[in-house]
Amino acid sequence: MAAPLHITMANLTGDWVMNRKLADDPDSMLELQGVPWLKRKIILLATVTLSIKEYLDDNYITHIDLEQTATGGIQGTTELRILDWSENSHVDHIFGTLKSQNRWVSNLKTVQSGKGGPLHPYLTEGWFVEKVGPNKESFLQNWVVNEENGWTVEQIWGFTKIKGKRYKTRKIVVTKGEKVLPLTLVYGWKGKPEQ
Repeated sequence: MAAPLHITMANLTGDWVMNRKLADDPDSMLELQGVPWLKRKIILLATVTLSIKEYLDDNYITHIDLEQTATGGIQGTTELRILDWSENSHVDHIFGTLKSQNRWVSNLKTVQSGKGGPLHPYLTEGWFVEKVGPNKESFLQNWVVNEENGWTVEQIWGFTKIKGKRYKTRKIVVTKGEKVLPLTLVYGWKGKPEQ
């Protein structure tokens, strides 16, 4: 379902389900990232749920801990995002060894891309500007490098209006060599986890 107004980028804690009807087909992205055909087909048939816990540490730095699960017996993944732009390494059973950086951002027209220079224009349009971050930021920027397979991913997280409703959205640009692939993933609000 659409996200309630009280759920913001500063309060993502809860469960989110990928809405494949509203999102772009991720098959081309997975292929560009080197995910084998059979694994891609299994992933594409599964219902993907994100269980997110967002909190501030003792230094008032935002953390987003994300457990991704899928139906059909697919092993899930864990993402631990620290929004301070420090580089963190992570081994993922689907995507391999990754280096990632994460931060809050305010102005998508002036923020630097992870590779330097401006963001790809696809990442900058169509967002709700909800100034909810620690310094009134509206968006999360994520930069991922997979050196082994030669690709990068830049993501902006926020909220967009789709068919008149507000959804948590990830706009993504995957780059491998000269190939650049923009796509959008959309997540519906499932609710807070039961205590």
